Amino acid sequence: MNKKHRLNVLYTNIGRGHPYYLDGIIESIRKKHVDRIEISVTDVFEISNGISQLLWRLVRWLYRAGSQSGIIGKLYNIIRKGRNPNQSGLLEKLLARDIRKYINKDKCPTLVAHPILVPMLSDSVDVYYQHGEIAIPDEAIVQKAGTVFIPLEGFKGKFTKAGLPEKNIVVTGLCVEPELAAKSKEYYENRLSRIKNGHSLCGGFFSSGAEPIQHIKKIIPAVSSLSKSDGAAFIYCKKDGRLEREAKKLPNSRVIDNINELENINNLVESNIISIITYRNRIEENNCTLKTFKYLDYFMAPSHERTNWAIGLGLPMFILFPIIGTFSPLNREFMLKRGVAVDLYTNQKAAGFSDLLSRLASDGTLLKMSQNGYGKYDTNGFKTIADYLKGKLE
Repeated sequence: MNKKHRLNVLYTNIGRGHPYYLDGIIESIRKKHVDRIEISVTDVFEISNGISQLLWRLVRWLYRAGSQSGIIGKLYNIIRKGRNPNQSGLLEKLLARDIRKYINKDKCPTLVAHPILVPMLSDSVDVYYQHGEIAIPDEAIVQKAGTVFIPLEGFKGKFTKAGLPEKNIVVTGLCVEPELAAKSKEYYENRLSRIKNGHSLCGGFFSSGAEPIQHIKKIIPAVSSLSKSDGAAFIYCKKDGRLEREAKKLPNSRVIDNINELENINNLVESNIISIITYRNRIEENNCTLKTFKYLDYFMAPSHERTNWAIGLGLPMFILFPIIGTFSPLNREFMLKRGVAVDLYTNQKAAGFSDLLSRLASDGTLLKMSQNGYGKYDTNGFKTIADYLKGKLE
C-alpha cells in the first residue's frame, strides 16, 4: 500500500486572487494524486484567536476598504508598498502567533499563496509559495521560501536579484482553470469565427471581491450601452452584493441564482439577454464561469486577477479603472504590451462602450487581441505544480 504524504495548505481567504490559486492546486492534487498526498486545509481565521484574529480581521477590512480607492485606498497602497516581505516586525509576529502554533504541531510542508505568510513559517517548515500572477510587485518577492512557483521563465530574475537561489524557483506556466485549459482551442476557434463573421458578441463583466464603487459605475453603463448593438452580457455578481443591486436596475435583464438549473444558456445569448449570474462563494463563482465561458467573446474586469484568460486563452480584456493595488498596474502593462487588452478608464468611455466594441470588432482589433492572447504560453500550471509536489513529498 502506497504511503500518503502530508501537505498543509494555509489560506488567508482575503480577496479572490490568492485563494483562487490554492483552490486550483488542491483540485489538481485531488484529481491525480489523492492516493499519494493527504491535504490538510485551513485558513488564518480558523486557527487564530484573540489579538491575532482581530488583526487578521483588520487586514481583511483594510483590503475591502482600500479597494474602494479614496484616502483609505491610498493609505492601503502605501502600507503594501512599504512592507518588506522578508522581515517580521511586531505586527507580523502577532499575526503569526497562532499560525506558528498550528504549524509546529506536526511540522508538515506547507503551501501558501500570500507572501506575508512565508517569513512567518519558513524557519519552522518547508514552505511552498505559489505566486500565480504575472505581476511581481516588491511585496511579493520573498527570499525564504523553500520553493517559489511562478508562471513565466522571464520573471525569475525578480527573485534571484533579491537573493532567492534559482534552484528554489519552479516555472509552471499559467495557472488557468483545468477545464478551460482543456477546451481552450475549441473555445478560441469558435470565438474567432463569431468575431470574423460579424455575429452579435457576448461579454462577461466582473468586479473584484470588494466590488469597488468606481468599477461598478463603469460596468453598469457599459452593459446598458449594449442595447445599441444587440449584444448579450453575463454579469457575475456576489449574491446580494452591490453589483447585483445595481445590475437589477438594467432593462432586459434576468437574474440567475442557480446556473445548474438553467437548461439552455445558448438561448440567453441568442436572445441578447443581460444575465445577472449570482454566486455565494468561490466554488459557485468558479462553476458559473466554467458553464458560461464558451460563449464569451471578451470580458471586462479589474487587472489584478483573471488576466491569464487574456494572455493565455485569447479572451480580449477591457480593463476597469481606477487601477487599484500593486498587482494591477504591472498586469495591465504586461497585457497592453502584448495587445490583448484595452483600457476603460473613464465613465464616459464606459457609457460609449457599445460603439467602442463595434469599432474594435469591425476594424479587426478585437480579432487581433484574441489572436495575440492564444498559444503563446503553457496554461497547465496547476497540473505542473501538483505533479511537482507529488515528486517532492515522496
